[in-house]
Amino acid sequence: MVIVDELYHNVVITLPQLKLIEFIMKLKEAKAQEIEDIKAKISKYEEKKRAEEAWYQSLSPFRKFFTGRPLSQHQAVEYMVYVKERFKKIDHLKAQMRELHEVLELIKAENEETSEITLSPAIVQEIKRLKSSGGAEI
Repeated sequence: MVIVDELYHNVVITLPQLKLIEFIMKLKEAKAQEIEDIKAKISKYEEKKRAEEAWYQSLSPFRKFFTGRPLSQHQAVEYMVYVKERFKKIDHLKAQMRELHEVLELIKAENEETSEITLSPAIVQEIKRLKSSGGAEI
């Protein structure tokens, strides 16, 4: 199967159809694993914040008076960095997974071995990287 770059419209790689499907499946699995890792980081952060809040609530009023707490704007910035940005990254990865799924459906719709498929530069670059590593883990 001939892979054509969507941006420059030139032939980039020629791969057998089954190998291309295998590469795309590996890319999808890697994206899914990355999403799971990010979700684990978010839950770990939230668990840490709950533990800190529980510890603070367990203090006596006298100790609470002398215990320093971060300002609310600091907590908001921390939340944006550790949660909101990571959720944006998850949304981006899910969009990439949808694009890879569409490519898989397009490949499966093609019956000829010598057919041509047009892919985005990002997918082409990931396939090249995967091909150069010998199909090993990304």
